[in-house]
Amino acid sequence: MSEEAAVWVAQLLIVHGVELLITQERSSKFADYRPPWKGRGHVITLNYNLRPLSFLLIFLHEYAHLLNWVDYGPRVAIHGVEWAKAYASLVNGAIQRGFFPEAMHGPLRRAMRNPQVSGCAQPELMEWLRKYEGQEEGWYPLEQLNEGARFRTKAGMTFLKGPKGRTRYRCLRLPGREMYLIHQSLMVMPLQG
Repeated sequence: MSEEAAVWVAQLLIVHGVELLITQERSSKFADYRPPWKGRGHVITLNYNLRPLSFLLIFLHEYAHLLNWVDYGPRVAIHGVEWAKAYASLVNGAIQRGFFPEAMHGPLRRAMRNPQVSGCAQPELMEWLRKYEGQEEGWYPLEQLNEGARFRTKAGMTFLKGPKGRTRYRCLRLPGREMYLIHQSLMVMPLQG
């Protein structure tokens, strides 16, 4: 993320007094937004290992939740029409400011016509993000592994890949019997056997 993009993100945080927390990698999500509660203000958390363009795109996804909450309150649909408009507006603002490579403008604009719950996990965007940000050797998006494959996360947990829901796979943690819902685009390392 460029210095100009970082300044813009900081300005967005200041406008609504957002507490930004950088967390350890979570296998179930890249980020989340929590509205004010019990005297605490808005909170956005992001996994520490997001690469710069992914960080910006995922931050904008979460900031759109904040705008949705500020404008419509707690009863509005989390990923409804209002959120989609806010998210698209933020991403288009980042495009206009030149915060994304020009080659990503088309895929981003197409994705923002109908933003998905996991915006950066849309296949075309993931392909462009991997192209610009690279992909660590030996690590692959979970969706590329076959069902029944064993894999390890960057947090060191081992799983057996199960069936897919809408955007997440039901995975069995090994050893044991705990089931986790793991996002399709989480970068994992396939294991032999």
